[in-house]
Amino acid sequence: MAKYKPGESGNLKGKPKGAISKKTESWERLGGFLIDEGAERYEKYLNTLKDKAFAEEFRNILEYFKPKQQRTEIKGEITTGPKRIGFTE
Repeated sequence: MAKYKPGESGNLKGKPKGAISKKTESWERLGGFLIDEGAERYEKYLNTLKDKAFAEEFRNILEYFKPKQQRTEIKGEITTGPKRIGFTE
């Protein structure tokens, strides 16, 4: 038989208001590292790369800041003068 009724717990005071879980605390610490020390180290690393290596590394990290855009191929035949192409959502 269950010790407590559904919806009850053994912690009568409950979670203190504003308390941060260990998981949230860990994520905040990691985020702080990435923004501060990690970003500085990565920037120093990027500055050591030659042009081609830099471009590859830059492209790889860029997708985490800007989502990849879908490529669209347009096929067709233009039989008369210039055509206006527009995009709609």
